Amino acid sequence: MKKIRYNSFIAKLLWSEYNTITLAAWVCTKYKNKEEMPQRIRNHECTHARQWVECMLSSGVVIWALVLFAGISALWFALSFISFYILYVLEWLLKIPFYGKNAYENISFEREAYACENDNNYIENGDYFEWIRYILR
Repeated sequence: MKKIRYNSFIAKLLWSEYNTITLAAWVCTKYKNKEEMPQRIRNHECTHARQWVECMLSSGVVIWALVLFAGISALWFALSFISFYILYVLEWLLKIPFYGKNAYENISFEREAYACENDNNYIENGDYFEWIRYILR
């Protein structure tokens, strides 16, 4: 899961307060190398990459079943690649009325990543779909 692109052009497009972004299963960062990037940030972003994989695979299974049994177009599979981002933005929008500026920190994906960023073995030993537990908490 360590698909980290150091000194990434994509990460340099981010506004100054952020150094790293996860896009699909890849982590793009402004840090120049592994030694410069703190381990907790690596853990945090790799958790997001795993969440993306979980959302993509689970939505792909649902879409596959709909293609087989409901006769929808296979073009709907394209949604599986962005299902993580759809859920992320929907949850953020739903939490804005309750948390205001702190809605971002209360998204379930972020809460899981923050809770486990100091555990260097979380990716290998953590439960799948753990972010679901954080949705209503």
